Amino acid sequence: MSSARPSSTLGRILRSASFRLTLFYAALFIASAGALFATVYITATAAMQTDMAAVLRSEAYQLAEVHSRIGLTGLAQQITRRINFRTRGPIFYLLQAPSGRVVVGNLPGMPPVNGVVDFVPKADTPAPEADSEGAKLTGFGLTLSDGSFLLVAQDAARLTDMQHAIVRAFAWAGGLTLLLAIAGGAVLANSFLRRIDAITRTSRAIMEGDLSARIPVRGTQDEIDQLIASLNAMLGRIQQLMDGLRQVSSDIAHDLRTPLGRLRQRLEDAREHATTTAEYQAATEAALVLEEIGRNLTPSPFLATTVAATRAIDGTAHGERWYPGVIAGEAVLALAVDEGVRHAPEQTALEAKRQGNGFVLNGSKQFVVQGASADMIVTAARTSGSPGEREGITLFAIPRDARGFEVENVALVDSSKAARLSFAGVEVDADAVIGDVDQGWQRLSRALWAGRAGAAAELVGLASGASAMTLDYLRQRNQFGRLIGEFQALQHRAAHLYSEIEIARAAALKAAALLDADDERAELYVSVAKAKCADVANLAVREGVQMHGGIGMTDEHDIGLFMKREAVLGELFGDAYYHRERVAELSGY
Repeated sequence: MSSARPSSTLGRILRSASFRLTLFYAALFIASAGALFATVYITATAAMQTDMAAVLRSEAYQLAEVHSRIGLTGLAQQITRRINFRTRGPIFYLLQAPSGRVVVGNLPGMPPVNGVVDFVPKADTPAPEADSEGAKLTGFGLTLSDGSFLLVAQDAARLTDMQHAIVRAFAWAGGLTLLLAIAGGAVLANSFLRRIDAITRTSRAIMEGDLSARIPVRGTQDEIDQLIASLNAMLGRIQQLMDGLRQVSSDIAHDLRTPLGRLRQRLEDAREHATTTAEYQAATEAALVLEEIGRNLTPSPFLATTVAATRAIDGTAHGERWYPGVIAGEAVLALAVDEGVRHAPEQTALEAKRQGNGFVLNGSKQFVVQGASADMIVTAARTSGSPGEREGITLFAIPRDARGFEVENVALVDSSKAARLSFAGVEVDADAVIGDVDQGWQRLSRALWAGRAGAAAELVGLASGASAMTLDYLRQRNQFGRLIGEFQALQHRAAHLYSEIEIARAAALKAAALLDADDERAELYVSVAKAKCADVANLAVREGVQMHGGIGMTDEHDIGLFMKREAVLGELFGDAYYHRERVAELSGY
């Protein structure tokens, strides 16, 4: 443990931005110094080479002057003295007669070359002196007036030593600079990491619910301290806003909490203690599951299958056939009712004509939720009477592999799927009839009531999900120097939306409870719930988009998903206008 922690700390330092920035600037400095070194290296080498050539040239011409005055013999004597006493420093000489014979010198003989020449003396050439053997020399050659050849040379090791000295100096300076940069970067990175750790600890404390946590300030008054001071001020305003929102929510919910709590507890008890099929349906129709489905926008066949279609086949052989698969989650059922652009079940026109021991179905259905994935479709067809009459409607259980039965899967605005069904001479036997022939309206109505109550509960969950997302945005979005959730106008709208959602929830739960109790008022309260919940969900998504501002109008933000789902769910099993009219009719208007 003790060895792992320093290693982890070192790894964090090496990965930190401040350490990498320090290394970058160190590398940039070393690169600049390298360019300067190259310039100095080239310039110094050229200067020394020029100086060496000038010295050798001057020496050669001085000796040529001696030759012109006292001849070859006198020049040889002069060179001998210079070699013996090294009056000119480490300079090598070669004097050759016109025949190529070495007259005097401490260099081996060589072919005459005039001007500056770099060479390495040949070891196999005899010479009066041997101290130049194997060394790289730079010389200046000159042919004298009598045809003899004079060469004055100097060891190039001085130039090489100078070059090596420059390289060593740069290497030491670069290495020391790099080490200092690494050490400085590590110290700087460690300092920054400590401050980042302090910010991280504060952030975690706030995420865990401690809104009073603040980032410590060092008091250095640098830019980091200024940033931390601004963040602490922002956290203070957020804490004030959250305290205000809690108070508003508490005040609004005070009068609704107790009755809704009692009703919700009753529904929870029904779900937990259900033992029979009827009790199981009652528990699922209590809308608790559907509310969560709506809140999370869960793409599930729960509403169409478990809530609506199962009510249509309750108490029949079809129920015994399909209930086990539905309860196990292995079977999907659908309910095919609508044939026009609006919900109007009494306008059923799909013809079911008797033929032998069965029926032949011709016509079409649309907006059949889960129609393409259903194993069986509960289909309303007309066996007698005319469209608009409630009598003469019969329910049929149509398997998806029936001959002459075609399904066109259609994507809705919320990306969910509904199907258009085409019946072209679909033959079914009498066992496909659900209930009694011509008496399917009451059974269909019970299925539609359950579906409408379930849709209302899902709309409540949808409104709650959109509202929660909007409130989160109000707590985060900053405008005009403050959180927008602090503006009273938005607080009023949020409070109003909260109240409407709670009223809609009460309506949905009341409708579900009356359905469970088989109360005669159930149809009225179901329409009340569907109309109210559709209106409230529409209000929630519109408020959500408006309070999100520009980002709420884009597909990139999830608030738009709630709006699209509301557009579909609001129409399912009848829109708000349909159910307002039903409430008026059922109330005697």
